[in-house]
Amino acid sequence: MLHKIIKGIAPVFAIAAAFGTAACDGNISINGEKGVPLAELETEGKSPTGIALAGPDSVVVKDGGTLRIDVAGDPEAVAALRFTLDDKTLGIMRKKGAYDGDEKATVTVTLPGLEKLVVAGSGTVDANSLAGESEVTIAGSGTAKVARVDSSKHEVTIAGSGSYRAAGKVDNLELTVAGSGSADMAELYAETAEVTIAGAGDASFASNGTVKATVMGSGTVAVKGDAKCTIKSMGSGTLKCDRGEAQATAGNAGSGDSPPTPPTPPSAPEAPAAPEAPSKPE
Repeated sequence: MLHKIIKGIAPVFAIAAAFGTAACDGNISINGEKGVPLAELETEGKSPTGIALAGPDSVVVKDGGTLRIDVAGDPEAVAALRFTLDDKTLGIMRKKGAYDGDEKATVTVTLPGLEKLVVAGSGTVDANSLAGESEVTIAGSGTAKVARVDSSKHEVTIAGSGSYRAAGKVDNLELTVAGSGSADMAELYAETAEVTIAGAGDASFASNGTVKATVMGSGTVAVKGDAKCTIKSMGSGTLKCDRGEAQATAGNAGSGDSPPTPPTPPSAPEAPAAPEAPSKPE
């Protein structure tokens, strides 16, 4: 069970590596690219398929033919924004120490096709759609919403108290929740799903196929539809399926092996035969 949890949160460690500090001016970098003001960002000919948000601001992602970036909100928050852009990812963050107020900026991004979302911090991302082999990673208390997912594979990782909400259809769903986060995907249909929850997190989605869940802690997974469900658990975690109770497949969180079959109790001894009555004297 533990190896599944470690595998699931691996993208979070990748985020920590990607959002390293760079340069003496306190700018943040993503994938080695130093953040710059929007006016200095070179967007000509670029068509990223991923968006990474680091910070407390809001991002709205719209479907469109070419890349376009607009900003609005509190002037100081807007002035603190920094951006990176390569062939795959648009990074959105704040210059370190530039603005410590509570006001937020809103960044509206229009692009042809979004496949990957990363939210690191307390920010929010609201996207029209995700396609392809899509990925969503939330590290912290941030929120991501996707109105329509249409993917062959949809991989979701939530580490912390963040939340994710989505609708649509996917062939395969891989979901990991480490902490108290939530994945509200009741309107998302998955042909097959593999779910790992460590902690008090919860998740919901729909399926008529095969659903396998690994739960360590008090987490809850709810599945709408006629799915065939199995669960490996340690703690009070549950997998609730419309079809009925999930079949438990393991009782050992470390190895995932089924508990040994209890020995068959011995049969009760047979009652002794009643003695024959004595013969009558002649």
